[in-house]
Amino acid sequence: MSTPQKTFKPWWGDGPRPIREEMDRRADEASAKCLEYVKKHAESGNPASVVACIDEFASRTHMMNVGHVKGNIIDEEIRKKTPSSWPNSEYSPVFAARVREMVEFAGLTDQVTVYVDAFSEQYEVLRGKTVDMYFIDHEKSVYLSDLKLIIGSEALAPGSVVIADNVGLGAFQGVKNEYLEFVEASPQFSEVRHTVYMKREDMMVPDLSVATFLA
Repeated sequence: MSTPQKTFKPWWGDGPRPIREEMDRRADEASAKCLEYVKKHAESGNPASVVACIDEFASRTHMMNVGHVKGNIIDEEIRKKTPSSWPNSEYSPVFAARVREMVEFAGLTDQVTVYVDAFSEQYEVLRGKTVDMYFIDHEKSVYLSDLKLIIGSEALAPGSVVIADNVGLGAFQGVKNEYLEFVEASPQFSEVRHTVYMKREDMMVPDLSVATFLA
């Protein structure tokens, strides 16, 4: 007897997908509550404590979060590079303010710089510099266009890594993933896909792409 295939179960349940405004409202509410939770329960100046509290909050409240499984994979890539600074681009001024507050609470103000605007408006600040790692985790429709901006900025060096989160669920929804198609076909990258367990969807999904720039 064959094992039945798991079906994709979206986080919002069995009803219609919430409209964009409702999704934004939920995200705004969750991020505000998460910040307050961290400030109440985490140890100030301790980044590991802050991350643990974020994961704990996200485990019982729907919120966009990398989580400890994918986080460990990303941490390993960071340890290989040992970067001295981390620029962060936030489209929303409200989210940017919360990120800055979270960064300050974690004691990382000297390492993390938060820019307010779309990445497409900010990437030029990196032109001429060597960027060891990019982490892409935002609006999926601009993953590929942002990757092309990254390549065009000439900030990648051989061995630089581009990590893209949430790349796998589209396959279960019948959505073509142009980002993955581009990375897989490009002679400039060597890509590894990490399969992780998605608790809310109750399935294993190849959801984290780690692409190493070759030349």
